[in-house]
Amino acid sequence: MSERDRTTAETATDYDPNPGERGKWLSAVIGLLGLWMLAQAVLFELAASQFWNDVLVGALFLVVGAYNYYRRSNERIGNVAAAAVAALVGLWLIVAPFVLGVDAGATETANDLGFWNDVVVGLIAAVIGGYSAYKARDRREDVRRTAT
Repeated sequence: MSERDRTTAETATDYDPNPGERGKWLSAVIGLLGLWMLAQAVLFELAASQFWNDVLVGALFLVVGAYNYYRRSNERIGNVAAAAVAALVGLWLIVAPFVLGVDAGATETANDLGFWNDVVVGLIAAVIGGYSAYKARDRREDVRRTAT
């Protein structure tokens, strides 16, 4: 084996795009928000439309958070698209109570707690998802620059 091949083999085994599993906690928070949305859909008295909205959003947060947590736990860079989906769904969650309405007949929210829970959880998810997507994209660019 030549010196160049040996150096290349050593570099290949030392390659770590996500040392220290950075960003893992961001993905964990998104997953926990998903669990909370699923739990609060059952705990709070919600109208059918808001109930199903919260269940779908919670399931999506749980899946996206778990996926990026898995990636980052294996020292890989978080998926930018998955984090962006969490941010966009968070934005939807902020708007949804206003679209579905507090007193809009068939979509009436049974209590204000469910209404404001969606707004607050949506804000948290939008900020964390956006930040996670930004950092994953930034880290991906750093890895590309160092690889060339």
